[in-house]
Amino acid sequence: MHAQGQEDHAKDRRTNVIEGTAVSASLLCLVHCLALPLLLLLLPGAIGMFARTDAFHYVALALVVPAALAAFWIGYRRHRARRPAVIGLAGMACLVVALLPGLGRGAELGITVAGSLLLITGHTMNWRLRAHAA
Repeated sequence: MHAQGQEDHAKDRRTNVIEGTAVSASLLCLVHCLALPLLLLLLPGAIGMFARTDAFHYVALALVVPAALAAFWIGYRRHRARRPAVIGLAGMACLVVALLPGLGRGAELGITVAGSLLLITGHTMNWRLRAHAA
């Protein structure tokens, strides 16, 4: 039994790392959107140029989506609640929609902020449900 307890503890630690990474990535998206104007004033040059490009958003999306999918899948397997994943998927969909061409800066910002907030909400719910399912 002791070995099973250690195995469960290690699994919980791995899950916490994945969930923490996913929440952090979602929070990073939100901070990026809200702090970008300040960042551009304080850090001109290469960082500012990269942060304004679509490439930044694609790189961020490439980091956020796999981490979020892994976290929601692990959470679902543990607590069997679909709601956190549905909210998280809606957030990821917002982030994808925000990258579509033709959106104005205001629409892109609003959709990205909404997506980040949905992801953070889904991850928070997932984390709490997973903790109570233990």
